[in-house]
Amino acid sequence: MTDQLQLNPDVESIPYADRKKILDATRGRTDLADLSSGNPDVPMPPYVQARLKEAVESGYAPYTDYYGIPQLRSRIAQYLQETCAIAVDPDSELLVTHGVQQALYLVLRTILRRGDQVLIPSPHYANYDLDPVASGGRPVLVPLDEEDGFTPDPHRLDQAITPRTRAILFSNPNNPLGVTWTRPTLEVVADLARRHDLYVLVDEVYRDFHPQRLTSIAALPGMRERTFVFNGFSKSYFMMGLRTGYVAGPASIIDHVKQLSYVVALCPSYLGQIAALATFDCPRSQVEPVYAEFHSCLELLYDSVTRLPGVSCVRPDCGLYLFPNVSCSGMTSLELSLDLIREAGVITLPGTEFGSAGAGHLRLSVCAGREQVELGVRRLGERLVELSKNGSGGNTLDR
Repeated sequence: MTDQLQLNPDVESIPYADRKKILDATRGRTDLADLSSGNPDVPMPPYVQARLKEAVESGYAPYTDYYGIPQLRSRIAQYLQETCAIAVDPDSELLVTHGVQQALYLVLRTILRRGDQVLIPSPHYANYDLDPVASGGRPVLVPLDEEDGFTPDPHRLDQAITPRTRAILFSNPNNPLGVTWTRPTLEVVADLARRHDLYVLVDEVYRDFHPQRLTSIAALPGMRERTFVFNGFSKSYFMMGLRTGYVAGPASIIDHVKQLSYVVALCPSYLGQIAALATFDCPRSQVEPVYAEFHSCLELLYDSVTRLPGVSCVRPDCGLYLFPNVSCSGMTSLELSLDLIREAGVITLPGTEFGSAGAGHLRLSVCAGREQVELGVRRLGERLVELSKNGSGGNTLDR
């Protein structure tokens, strides 16, 4: 092949994760209990549906402001002030995007130079180490220990920093771990960022699922000017396919992120923005019972999993996931996930999908609802007991 026809090495270097192997193994199966999904299996709130229906029936779906409908940006800024104690200028410090995933790529593509490094506490959301690669940078995974409740070790983070380190990226509340870093932990990360002059990218898409008001790292002293806050409407209002998210950050950088966004997408989806705007007037009675049910299912899943012999798990406090240690099976995470599909009829995601620090773990989800959780955890338990009887897990399942 000639040089002219070769691929961009940044794109060619984007790795493929284990999730494809899981999807291939489930193809054609209709008998599987789903503990893997990231799609909450509930409809959008009726209020949002009604506003969206009105927009569709009007017959219009025009281009919008390149950076998001002004009224939507204003409501987002109000939300950030009220829930995160962050003052954001909706015109210069905010951009509406096609979901959080696009916003992450746009920011990293803007701030990274070829070879720059991004610290990612890990296990981490699977796509976090793909975006730096696609942007010409390099992800540096910093392991989190289960014994510490998956909170970061300041010394380990500090030791991972080099002259090429540009940013630190994490989610809070965390996917896949289901835990939330509290203010003292965030202050440790903020101190690190200030001392080493790093950007901070924090994905807060699960914020609304937490029953308490959470601290945002952007609200800590000296952090507003170096922090990018990502959020969206996919999870909180069950409109994943409408792909509407946003990023708030320092105006001097957001100005360039906007230019890149224009090149990539011109403007966000009109209908997605109409639905997003409706969420700010949606009665809380249409969403809070759903949050409560997911939290109840998460507690059920945690209690059930931690009763399984040989399995340990950090208690989740928010979101839709937990991350049990199933090394007692004697298999790798991927081997066990594939085995569970074949032999037990239950879908999980291997912990290594979320970085090498996830070895020995599975990510389990409550997105498919209570019936699937109950069926899935029963099948998971039966298979682990069967493996222990067959000797695959050694004696660890008996502890």
